[in-house]
Amino acid sequence: MKAVVLEDKGVITYKEVPTPEPAAGHVRLKIKAVSICGSDIKRYISGHRMYPLILGHESAGIIDRVGEGVSKDYIGKHAAVIPLMPCFECEQCQRGYYSACHSYSFIGSREAGCFAEYVDLPERNIFIVPENLSFEHVAMIEPSTVARHMLALGDFKSGQTAIVFGAGSIGLMIVQWLRILGAKLIVVIDISDDNLKIASKLGAHVTLNPSQVDVEKELKKLVGDGADLTLEATGVPQVLEQTLSITRPRGRIVLAGNQPLDKSLPLTFIENMMRREISIIGCFMSYSAPFPGHEWTETIEALLNGSLDIDTIISHRYPLSKAPEVFEKIGAHQLTHQKILLNPEETK
Repeated sequence: MKAVVLEDKGVITYKEVPTPEPAAGHVRLKIKAVSICGSDIKRYISGHRMYPLILGHESAGIIDRVGEGVSKDYIGKHAAVIPLMPCFECEQCQRGYYSACHSYSFIGSREAGCFAEYVDLPERNIFIVPENLSFEHVAMIEPSTVARHMLALGDFKSGQTAIVFGAGSIGLMIVQWLRILGAKLIVVIDISDDNLKIASKLGAHVTLNPSQVDVEKELKKLVGDGADLTLEATGVPQVLEQTLSITRPRGRIVLAGNQPLDKSLPLTFIENMMRREISIIGCFMSYSAPFPGHEWTETIEALLNGSLDIDTIISHRYPLSKAPEVFEKIGAHQLTHQKILLNPEETK
């Protein structure tokens, strides 16, 4: 089969690799659509722990073979990939905190991923979906669940106010879930006017560009002492520091942006957090009990009833064979994008 393989830092190829056969307890998924995640881009640009590796985990397809011990009834079913592979046995798995598993693995990061014609998956890692959903929409289930998980961690309630830092793909999913769940006010902050326009289309009530306005001053007018919930999806330390002053006392901040490890925050950050009695909550992945969690089933419901708009956040579509060129352009900052979909069945 053909696959896109990360060979080294900054080196990615499209080439022939062995076609997997499903192991016992596994199924084989014929990939119909796969999206490029920001983590895939980071592994390409900054390097990864292992090479070679087939990247990709935001994916959808049709089950075409099953391994020993798996019902043949799965064959022909449409499914999304659940990329996390927890052990289901450790203390944290028993609590339902699967992303904190002591010995988890992950499709497209520690296991061969979905930038390929086929992928071999444990039976537990297939999420069967209705056949009337498009494969592109099904491929977007995983990033949607991250946004939904953030709101669950932040204990978001209908009628509350929320501020979203970052209108990338996760930020735009957050905006939609805030709309779906009944936010009173959704404010989105980003340095890209194009991203902000999309955020407005998807449900943001107010958008602010910090390069054009004094964000804190404008937020003071909108939310007074601060929002009920602030969601950080940029991974920028200066933005993280700013979240405290625009979140109300005893409000919550949920962090999903990957911060650079070589940066630090002043201790005044801790002092301000304590004085305002603000809860700061980290988000890692998108899972709850029973596995994979309500985030996944609610996303299916939102896709079926049309409340979750996927098409608006898809900016580009390419054949899988073009992936090396796409990654090269992204690495060189030559491709402004939202979600990019790859199709293994197209070659040109």
